[in-house]
Amino acid sequence: MREKFFHPPTDYYCESLAPIDEQICELLSKRKVLSENNPGIPSLELITAWCEQYKLNEDKIRSIFASMCNDSNFLPQAQIEPAEFLRFVPIMKSVELDNIFYAVTYMRQYKNASVVSIEVELNSTEENIRLEHAGFKLYISPNYQCRSTRGGGGDKGIQHSFVVTPSLPDDLTGVEFRLTIRPYSDNEKRKIALAKSPITIK
Repeated sequence: MREKFFHPPTDYYCESLAPIDEQICELLSKRKVLSENNPGIPSLELITAWCEQYKLNEDKIRSIFASMCNDSNFLPQAQIEPAEFLRFVPIMKSVELDNIFYAVTYMRQYKNASVVSIEVELNSTEENIRLEHAGFKLYISPNYQCRSTRGGGGDKGIQHSFVVTPSLPDDLTGVEFRLTIRPYSDNEKRKIALAKSPITIK
């Protein structure tokens, strides 16, 4: 389990904070229920206003909200690490939407999981469309947990890998991959314009 590798950055704890920290946990639980475990992220305008009102660091609050958007990454099943490689399985399912090419290229089969590779390539010279720092989530069906593991690329092309548990079948006939993209923007110069609804790759 991943929590074995968590090392607190300090041994100190202000015990008088315990009641407040418990309230934070209570509010997080209420937030999860109210959002039906799909909270999204507040707009940058809202985050900026709250940080100004409560005198908080904006970058830190953004990262907190981003972490709360990824609860599925911390489910027990989602913490499984692929073990005992079996084979490569080509997939090559793709779709093009608004000058952006999305492809599920292949997967690596392991005894306890599958690792699905997705590539996104921008076919446009528009300056306001940039892939760098965009967040990706993969959904297949309620029967599978998908956890983003690593990615790389730049403004015009990105590769992403997802650990899928339990393992997918080698024959993916009829299986659809739904990719959700969360644009990232820290100022107008880095603003990106991407699809706001999930993209289905059949």
